[in-house]
Amino acid sequence: MFTEISCLAVYATDYERSKRFYIEVLGFDVRVELGPNLCFLVSKSGDVHIYLEGGYDPNPVGERDARLSFFLESEKSIYETYDDLKTAGAKLLHDAPEQVGDDRYVFRLADPDGNLIEASGKG
Repeated sequence: MFTEISCLAVYATDYERSKRFYIEVLGFDVRVELGPNLCFLVSKSGDVHIYLEGGYDPNPVGERDARLSFFLESEKSIYETYDDLKTAGAKLLHDAPEQVGDDRYVFRLADPDGNLIEASGKG
């Protein structure tokens, strides 16, 4: 029925704050602005597209709550990515990347609204 995820939707309370996070911390670029609270972002590789819309009420999600999150594949080693995000002030939810398979590591971080993002990569 479906062949791929074409775009991830992120609904934020503070549009400008979330936009800065996805651009300055995660390295996305603005593909197109569609109004004062809406834009499409694209990863440097062009493979990940995010629809970002602001003006929503907060809905806090705890680490153990059921939710939808998404994985971002690291272009650097997962340890370099972890250190870069820590330096950038990202809210990291692990003390270090965790090994989940042969040379496969993951860690979680949260965006400004607490939406969980899974980072995945090689050691």
